[in-house]
This record gives sequence, structure tokens and C-alpha cells, in this order.
Amino acid sequence: MVIRAVLFDLYRTIIDITTDEHDPVVYETLARYLAYHAVKIAPGELKAAYFAGVKKCQEESGEQHPEVDVYKIFSDLMHRYGRYGQYGKSCYAKSTIVDTAVLFRALTIRNFGLYDGCYDTLHDLTKRYRTALVSDAQWVFTEPEMAMCGLDRLFGAVLLSSRLGFRKPDARLFTAALERLGVPPGEAVYIGDNPSRDLVGAKRAGMRCLLFRPESMRYDGIEADGGFDHYHELAAALKGLEEERAQ
Repeated sequence: MVIRAVLFDLYRTIIDITTDEHDPVVYETLARYLAYHAVKIAPGELKAAYFAGVKKCQEESGEQHPEVDVYKIFSDLMHRYGRYGQYGKSCYAKSTIVDTAVLFRALTIRNFGLYDGCYDTLHDLTKRYRTALVSDAQWVFTEPEMAMCGLDRLFGAVLLSSRLGFRKPDARLFTAALERLGVPPGEAVYIGDNPSRDLVGAKRAGMRCLLFRPESMRYDGIEADGGFDHYHELAAALKGLEEERAQ
């Protein structure tokens, strides 16, 4: 059996990123911005309200691995503290809420960029395999970040946890991507960096899994099918899996 599809995680697998959502400066700057939209809230209160919104969404989810939607959190926050909120939720346009969430993201980023050789490798893989992205990520800023990096043209399917309400290792994320690609799990490989989420989720969905720069090749008794440290090694790792299946 040949490999027909390769599915990828995004952050810390394709995009090298570091963020700090606890930096007080983030909320000082964001509170000043919100004031221009008649949302009056002190920086400390803004920070507390944001994390309270995250916790509330998780607690009300009902999912084993709940995911939040940052867009909804900022929408609720702006309508609660905003002067226009009393007139109904339509008073804050979607574009304004999106801009607020994107500014929040931009303020939290400390490091951002593709791993060396990643883009060229992904581009080459699209010539041989069907590709998809399966990521625990917020659509409100992940979709523009993918476009910034030119990644939006490289995947036949994109599954983001914030659009579905649950996170990896829930196998439904992987299964939905495979269904969109029209490929059975036995003919697909998942590429990720986190054993507890990526490895476990891929295996639950019946896929093989390669780990990028892994600290461990196993989790809770589940073993990865291989690993790699640099993107120029990925094509050989995939070929090795195909050769194993041929034996």
C-alpha cells in the first residue's frame, strides 16, 4: 500500500512560534485600542475577562477535549463592556471584532516564522500526495497567518479546532480531514510535534504518525512510526514508511 495523503499540524510543526498571553503590556495596548470603539475597560480587568471567557467556554463545552473560539470571546467581551452593546450585538461589526482578535494575537507574538526548508518541502509533497492541515488553532488569526506564509495554497483541506469546538487528540478532527481528501486512514500519515495530542489523535484515527523534533517517540504506550529533525529529511522518512508497507 502506498501513502496517498500527508496531514500536518501547524504551530511548532510548520510554523515556529512563541507567544505570551500573560504580558501586561498586551492588555494595556489592547484596552487603549478598544477605547476607540467605545469599549471602556481597564487593562487588568480586560486580562481577567479574557481568561474568564476562555474558562467559561471550556466548562460549558461538554466535549472531552474542549476548544474555545477567541472570536466569540472578544465578541462577548466587547458587547458586555462596550457602550454600544446595549443596542444589540449587531452594533459591533464582525470586521471590528476580527481586528481586535488579530491585534491581540499580534501583541502576544514573540517569535514567528516557518521552519527552515519547510515551504519548499511542502510544495514538493503536494506534487505526490494529497495534503491537509489539522491543527488546534484559532480561525480568526490562523487563517490570515497561513495566507501571510503562503500556506493557504498548499492544503486540500484545512481543519481548525476552533471551528469545530474540540481539540486533538479527538480523532474526529483527523477523520473529517481524511473524508474531505477521500483517503482512508491506512493510506495516510500525520506529521506533528506533540505526542500526547498529535501522536495519540492520529493513532486513534488509524493513521501512521511521524514526529517533528520530538522530545519522546511514544506516549502512554503508543509509539510513533518515526521522526525527523529537519524538513529535508521528511521525504526520506515518508519513503521509508512506504517501503515498510511494501515488505
